[in-house]
Amino acid sequence: MNPDPRLHHTAKRIRPGSLEKVIEMFGLLGCKLSYQPEGMRWAMIDQEGLNFDIQLIEVEGEQLEDETRRDSQISFVSENPAEHIEKVRVWAEEKGLTFMQKSWNEREHYFDLPDLFVDWVVEIMHVSVVGE
Repeated sequence: MNPDPRLHHTAKRIRPGSLEKVIEMFGLLGCKLSYQPEGMRWAMIDQEGLNFDIQLIEVEGEQLEDETRRDSQISFVSENPAEHIEKVRVWAEEKGLTFMQKSWNEREHYFDLPDLFVDWVVEIMHVSVVGE
């Protein structure tokens, strides 16, 4: 049964000129480009098996610079969060991007790429937090 209304996507703000890098970073986490209008500086990404998209939109303006960035997040669950975070850290280092990682506890971790993200982070939690 499909609910009505049904969730479709969420949108996240990214820095100007960063769209291709953000899409590439999400590729490291198993996401792919699902839609990008020609000539536009926004795109949708998704992950196989899920019927939910993330819209990435380049925006001008001020970036949130304080710790409240972590209050807005895109979250993943994984058997091995550290492996995925390390993959992104190495990628960011190769691209010359600032990479910041923190944890709430031993099962819930997040990283920030402030050169790319305006006001959010990526969280990767161990599957045990959702009972898998």
